[in-house]
Amino acid sequence: MNNIFSDISKKIEPSFADALSEVKKIADDLSIPFFLIGAKARDCILEYHYDIRSPRVTEDIDIAVLVPDWEKYKTLTDALLATSKFSKEKQKQRYAYNDTLIDIVPFGPISGKNKEVKWPPECEVIMSTFGFEEIYKHAITLRLRDNPILDVKMPTIPGLAIMKLISWSERNSPERQKDAKDLLFIMKNYEDAGIESRLYEKESSLLEEEGFDNQLAGIRLLGRDMAKISNADTLEKIKEILSNETGDQTQYELISNMLGISGSFEETLMQLEKLEQGVSEVL
Repeated sequence: MNNIFSDISKKIEPSFADALSEVKKIADDLSIPFFLIGAKARDCILEYHYDIRSPRVTEDIDIAVLVPDWEKYKTLTDALLATSKFSKEKQKQRYAYNDTLIDIVPFGPISGKNKEVKWPPECEVIMSTFGFEEIYKHAITLRLRDNPILDVKMPTIPGLAIMKLISWSERNSPERQKDAKDLLFIMKNYEDAGIESRLYEKESSLLEEEGFDNQLAGIRLLGRDMAKISNADTLEKIKEILSNETGDQTQYELISNMLGISGSFEETLMQLEKLEQGVSEVL
């Protein structure tokens, strides 16, 4: 248990654990590392571990697999299909296990210098994997089932925030609105995600600067934590996105996607600027 961040097995739906267990069994046999990403990772960390209720429910599973090339990726997906427990969906990355949809996104050397994966043979479906490698490097392990044991890696909360921000910048509506709302949810709740002792002990000066507003201090600390796990290219991309969505702009697309038809623009802009400030404070 020393390497287990949290045991949330009593809160996990059996169908979710069964699907992931089948994927993990084959991925481990093929020595293919993977981690859980997307909304299910958000739920596992924020809702099941920290008891912070997620804003929306999803049954779909998104995983990222670390592979060198398409041959290795195909070896994995062929092995899944060979069990007769999985079926292929229309979307290039999508498979089904019973009623559970699973998106399997490759990352690592397969994505090249541009950190993009282009599905063969047409290479028309393009997905960005910007930041995936360092987020995986800093991933945590959660126990999703204790009999038999199922331990799965997933991003830290700062890693999730990076993924949501970059994904928002590269996707089309309405999916990007989900990314924006998830990012705002993470920002607003980071203060309750196990950082209180840090704020009052190691980061007391930051808390004081924010007038002992735990939420604003937490958002700024989230920005710092995002920067600390980012490499130079990812950090530059994060800064560029935040710079284009804060300060004096003619339009604020990220905030618009975050709020939809309700919420305070001024408050959300201030929160986003605190996130940008935190990111910029880390050299």
